[in-house]
Amino acid sequence: MKLIALMFWLSFSILGSGAHEFYLSVTDITYIEEEKTIQIISRVFIDDFENVINTRYQKDFKLIPRLEVEEIDDYVEKYIRDKFSLETGDGLLKYKYLGRKYEDDMVYLFLEIEEVRNFDYLTVKNSILTDLFEDQKNMIHFKSGDFKKSFILEKGQLERQINYSID
Repeated sequence: MKLIALMFWLSFSILGSGAHEFYLSVTDITYIEEEKTIQIISRVFIDDFENVINTRYQKDFKLIPRLEVEEIDDYVEKYIRDKFSLETGDGLLKYKYLGRKYEDDMVYLFLEIEEVRNFDYLTVKNSILTDLFEDQKNMIHFKSGDFKKSFILEKGQLERQINYSID
């Protein structure tokens, strides 16, 4: 009986601590050629994102809907603009921060770029959370029609170019 109680306590301590052993964000970038738009959805662990916003801006924000203050979106947008960018041969693409939502232990960040001109390549820069976590990995999925490309960005390689030609 003591062994079962010990195993239960260890499982609860490890799983219930809220900490995780890996640092990963996933960003889906979808180019919709017919609409000339790029839609971006980035998923980040809530606790990590709260930690980086509070550390970077010396704040004490809670990323819990009932405890949030209005100004949180200003800091979220400011952080994203500093850490994430897309560029084509025409230069940096200007995106709109559309907002965020919570699901389970993740925060979903929504961005959009309108009136995208044809491009041969897209350079993705993503250093979200790398300023706080040495082992942070940022997985990128790019999709347009049948074209798909995925890769991981991390310290040492925070940007990558996707060769893509629109006919």
